Amino acid sequence: MDKEKLNKWFREWAETLIVAFVLAIFIRSFFLQVFWIPSGSMEPTLNINDRLIVNKIAYGIQNPFFESYKEKIFFYIIPNPLYRHPILTSDKQYFIDFHKEPKRFDVVVFKTYDYDGNRKDLIKRIIGLPGETLEVKKGIVYINGKKLNETHLGYNNYSNINAFPANFDSVVIPQESYFVMGDNRPNSADSRYWGFLPKQEIIGPALFKIWPVWQLSFI
Repeated sequence: MDKEKLNKWFREWAETLIVAFVLAIFIRSFFLQVFWIPSGSMEPTLNINDRLIVNKIAYGIQNPFFESYKEKIFFYIIPNPLYRHPILTSDKQYFIDFHKEPKRFDVVVFKTYDYDGNRKDLIKRIIGLPGETLEVKKGIVYINGKKLNETHLGYNNYSNINAFPANFDSVVIPQESYFVMGDNRPNSADSRYWGFLPKQEIIGPALFKIWPVWQLSFI
């Protein structure tokens, strides 16, 4: 291989690697992120060292350069200029609408910060929604005075376990906040201990388990 061909080969490979790197950063910043399970708080749904893909655009496309919730949603909706006009597609107010709220039982990854300001990402399941009254009696969750029907895969009835606070006094969940709990409730530090999860701290819902490879599955 002569020098000219060798230089061309190196240049093509360098361009390919640079493009791949830029695309990887772009995808991680705006669309998907791999998350590592650091504890057993979500067992049996998720185990320590599991790897997940988090959908960062489920509740809006985020701007990673800003931390405040209002600023990080920069591609929220695309209005339909033909809305309510007597032509095709006029029934849709938006061509694209990312205005989706987190739902009950979504498994979400979110940001937390310690006393020194260091960031740590955690994962829990949404149990209570904004404006609801939540309480726990003998390990059973009640929403607005009614027993919550928990049928998700990771749910266990902990009503007979005395090793953790089986009762939690009635609280009203503030607007723009959520009450989250781990599926392994006797061993989960969650909203029962540190309070409500602000909406602006949610990164996105867990989408797909990619590790271990023999447990590939949607969350």
